[in-house]
Amino acid sequence: MHGSAAMIPLQSSISVDDSFLENSIDFCRFEGAGNPSKGPVLTPPLQLKVVNEAGISTNDWNSSTSAVFLVVSSSPRCGLVARFFCTRLLRYLRWCGESAVFFLAGPNERDIEVQRFEDDVGAWEKYVESCLEKSLLYLASNPCLGFSAIPVVILQTDCESVDAYDRLHGMLDSRGNFLVRHIWFDEDWKERASPKGGYINVCLKQPALRVTRSQWSIVCSRAAGYLNSCLPALHRVYLDEPLVGSPEETLKSFSPLFFTRHGQSEYNLQDRLGGDPDLTILGRDDALTIAEFFKRQVVGNSRLFALRNAVWDKEEGFEVWCSQLKRTRRTAEPSARVLTRGELKTFKTLNEIHAGVCEDMTNEEIKALYPPISSFRHTDKVGFRYPNGESYQDLMRRLEPILLDLDVTRKCVLVVAHQAVLRTVLSFFDGPAVEEAVHTPCPHRSVWCCTYNRLGEPRLTTITLKPRKKNPEEDYECSGW
Repeated sequence: MHGSAAMIPLQSSISVDDSFLENSIDFCRFEGAGNPSKGPVLTPPLQLKVVNEAGISTNDWNSSTSAVFLVVSSSPRCGLVARFFCTRLLRYLRWCGESAVFFLAGPNERDIEVQRFEDDVGAWEKYVESCLEKSLLYLASNPCLGFSAIPVVILQTDCESVDAYDRLHGMLDSRGNFLVRHIWFDEDWKERASPKGGYINVCLKQPALRVTRSQWSIVCSRAAGYLNSCLPALHRVYLDEPLVGSPEETLKSFSPLFFTRHGQSEYNLQDRLGGDPDLTILGRDDALTIAEFFKRQVVGNSRLFALRNAVWDKEEGFEVWCSQLKRTRRTAEPSARVLTRGELKTFKTLNEIHAGVCEDMTNEEIKALYPPISSFRHTDKVGFRYPNGESYQDLMRRLEPILLDLDVTRKCVLVVAHQAVLRTVLSFFDGPAVEEAVHTPCPHRSVWCCTYNRLGEPRLTTITLKPRKKNPEEDYECSGW
């Protein structure tokens, strides 16, 4: 691609060099094929299955219920919020390793509109029947189960009236024994509470939620916890996003998130694991290249997101996050001078995966001292834990709280992290599933940009940065940053 006077939209990959004019990237537009049906799915380590003497599986999941149905309903005014939440909940559950699917009871699943019960009861029944049949096919496919040991169906439909509620439960009862949990979105509190079953009542004007007790369901508790964490983002969608628009349009009130790997480190050259090495000369040039990108294309870009204004610049603005380790701090410092006047936020949570007894060792040394480790990692790289160290599954649990913060922030955040951390983080934001990502390199001089469409689906752009024109062997002092 070449720079021009026209704004350049985001797409799956962009290569940026000095031919790009300043502020030429349009972060408000995304072009190219999305990936709406894909969700990062981690094969869970625990399979709860009992086999009798005849070799027949007697319980693939909880013996009292065959699935959890999370039924999401809303008033027409809150339909976009409900759809946004369904998409995010599906992505979160899948990333956590749960087996989950989503269906919308309406004419177009790539939309926010559901068939209203009072408008046409026959059409409502047709769409709900279709969703339930697809749900049963999914349950019959013997899905790989996560820690909760029960599959999840997220169903968005109109279930506001008493008649719609009773009819839906009748249709479910005739098909099996399901645990049903209702989630209602409205501007105010729902006047009529559920006479049976558990429910979550969300009032978007406040915003706040009321939750009934839900027994015997890890999934329901997890869904309620996630809803509580993303309530600020849902409130922003309710207040700032128009009800009419294409599903593929970029959200107007959400600034992009940026991710990059630290510059080349001394251990990268030596093929060593972990530790706290400094950057090489080329690594310092990597850091300046990244900072120059943010100076030229981000910090003063009026098309960073549609609702960017002086109030946002003053009250929210930019943040730069990195780990406690030297190589990320050294990489982040030039960009922080550009974006935040040098202010950095360091998090132990973002530290690289800990290699335990293999810290500071080369791969050849590991093979010589601990021959089984390479074999074990090759067999299950996600589940393998270094002795006295961490696995990718441990890393996912460690990163989950900070990912939930990133998912709702109003700020434009740059995260400077390590390869294993980035693999895990990007899998949460529409990157490859963790099982695939652990075999995929995260190259230096790359910036990943995440924006969202109106359905709440993340779109990830990989921005490859060309080397600076100056000789990287020179001793840089970062003057002017």
